Amino acid sequence: MRTRVTTAIALIALLALPVVLFAQSAPATAKPPAISVTLVYHEDNSGIFDIRDEKKASVPDPQDGDELKVGWTVVTGKGDFAELKINHTSTIIKVSGNTNFKLEKLRSASGGQDVFSLAIGRVRTVAGKASTKDLYQIKTQSAVCGVRGSDVVIETLDGVNARLSTLEGTGWLQKGDGGPELDIAQGFEGDTSASEFKAFQIPRNVLDGLRNEMKFLKLDVNEPLSVNKAYQASPPQGNNPPQNPTTPPAAQTNSTMDNVLTALRDILGFEIGSINVADPNNPGQTLTYAKAVFQPTFTFGNLKTALYLPIIYQGDMFNTSDWYRPNGNNEWSFGRDQHGLTNGAADFTRDLLLKIKYVEYGRQRDPFFIKVGNLDDVTIGHGLVMRNFANDADFPAVRHVGLNIGADGAGGGFEAMVSDLAPDIVGGTLNPPDVMGGRMYMRPFPGSRVALGASAIVDLNPARDFVTPGNNMPNPDAAGNPIFITPGVDLDVPFVESDFLGLVFFTDGAVLIPYFRTVPTAFPSVSAGFATKAFLDPSARMAIKNWGTAAGFLGNLLIPDFTYKVQYELYTGAFKPQIYDSGYDRNRGAYVLDTLNYLATSSTLGAYNMGIYGEAGFKLTRIFSLNVGYFWPWTMSSGGGITADPHQDHFVATFALERGVIPVVNIWGSVSYERTGLASAGFTNALFDANTVVSAQINYPVSPIMDVSLIYTTTAARDLNGNLQFDPGSILPKMSTSLSIQTEVHL
Repeated sequence: MRTRVTTAIALIALLALPVVLFAQSAPATAKPPAISVTLVYHEDNSGIFDIRDEKKASVPDPQDGDELKVGWTVVTGKGDFAELKINHTSTIIKVSGNTNFKLEKLRSASGGQDVFSLAIGRVRTVAGKASTKDLYQIKTQSAVCGVRGSDVVIETLDGVNARLSTLEGTGWLQKGDGGPELDIAQGFEGDTSASEFKAFQIPRNVLDGLRNEMKFLKLDVNEPLSVNKAYQASPPQGNNPPQNPTTPPAAQTNSTMDNVLTALRDILGFEIGSINVADPNNPGQTLTYAKAVFQPTFTFGNLKTALYLPIIYQGDMFNTSDWYRPNGNNEWSFGRDQHGLTNGAADFTRDLLLKIKYVEYGRQRDPFFIKVGNLDDVTIGHGLVMRNFANDADFPAVRHVGLNIGADGAGGGFEAMVSDLAPDIVGGTLNPPDVMGGRMYMRPFPGSRVALGASAIVDLNPARDFVTPGNNMPNPDAAGNPIFITPGVDLDVPFVESDFLGLVFFTDGAVLIPYFRTVPTAFPSVSAGFATKAFLDPSARMAIKNWGTAAGFLGNLLIPDFTYKVQYELYTGAFKPQIYDSGYDRNRGAYVLDTLNYLATSSTLGAYNMGIYGEAGFKLTRIFSLNVGYFWPWTMSSGGGITADPHQDHFVATFALERGVIPVVNIWGSVSYERTGLASAGFTNALFDANTVVSAQINYPVSPIMDVSLIYTTTAARDLNGNLQFDPGSILPKMSTSLSIQTEVHL
């Protein structure tokens, strides 16, 4: 049997030999790829991803590997994307979220064009076999975009104006149909909305961010680029020869030294500026310190890290005894100026941690996020107790290394924060962090986003900067060296969550529980221990006091980047909504005094306070963002009278203009203003008192490797030891303004 099989195989091989020999001798003719477009990969995170045919009807159940036809449109929602491949040219396309992208025309084997239209959104295209601007085009309402075997990002976020950014090679932009044309080299961009229609260089960090945001997950950008090089080397008959646009010199360098400098520019940062501190020997006067700060930054995917290596000096930069010591700490001693193993180790740890400006991974509400270092926007839950808490209001005069961490899963999650991880040594005493807290929540109903949460915020040393009127030195014992504990609960009920409408109902409740380590010397009527009188009164109609509650709605309207929040708040006693805000570190001494007055004055126990808080935000990607919020309170006495309280209203506004929006002068920056008691201040200098946190920054690139920033801030006045300074008879710290010019060098 085995002999017969072997013989049969040999006979088949002998008969096939002539065919094989003929095939080897005949010229190879590879079958050209079909003229088609394939949906290689997509993600439908919004639930509204759609493929529409030429009659605008939805194609049922689109799958990876499906062929798309001419006249079809890809529609994506928030968080969606699609990767397409034009098989006959090897061109690849990434369609971003919130995009409407249509296949208008495909070239044939004998010639023609690949033409697409972008109604709104953003696409990245790496084109193969496109030696001239006419072979591959994407049309928007205001422009025609061409690609010459290059890697470009084309966007029209408002559906009117268009922008083309070239990641590699050369792109082409025509304003209107038949209007002025513009060649855009690698690392440059053009914008039809710019006052001057020319190519502008893209900042390196912006370019890297755009490349990372629009990266392909399944397709390889090298394939179409290599195909195009071969195509341009030997173009088919009838095609125009490759065009050689004039490329700005900055985009032509590709030497080894340039690559090294580019890498260093991404990593290293340097700034020069100044800070002002109060002169303890001359009341009312300030001392100016110069600063030279190295700020190397590193990015590894979603992980971002920056160090802060400062030399802050007054006279001689190389005289270490003349350097500034925030909070009395020589941050370059690494424990050498402390006595005892414990204090030495703690100081070493603090000095080491102070070299961290930030370590970031992810964002709040991501499956996991963490931030270590400067914190400027920590919100726990819906913000009833902690909203936009910041540990860097007086940075760099006072520096902290905070922690904000959290995780979110299908069944629940958590979020937590600590204001300062670095051990603080004052007068030889090791102090723990002041403010810390967290929230845990669960989603008890499978398949539902309804969440129940429990939280607690604690300040272990709210009286650290407490002063009695007329006394300029901190005296925590005068306030009983208290601890503030604020437990709370919350409910989150999403009704609608989509790109076009978000409607989430929420309600929160919390209570302030003061604990006094000692009898306050300034208020001897207040006992040590838990101040049960603050939150429990069995004889009253409502036994629980010193609490606050809020209920309202939040979400987005019409588009994902227009957000809103509106809530009604009711609170009693010394409880203040959103007390842990950006100015809390400056004003907590006043909050301690309010609590002591509340405990010592029985007439305030029956008062109810209420108010309406609303905020709205709008963001236009890579152009600007604006957020505004306002809280208006009033008081209802136990007798039923209602009185507006203009001293406790709260206003916050932030505006940021992105880089490249003003191309003529190419400036960008941000301004933020947050204040309690805006209505009572009116248009006076009090707009910039201790109840206010103001910052503004205007940036200008003087060269590709150097930016100059004009920075204005209001800071609390502190002496050389970091102690707050006060006007006579006031419990609020004195404020000073700082206007400095900062140079940031990207080597």
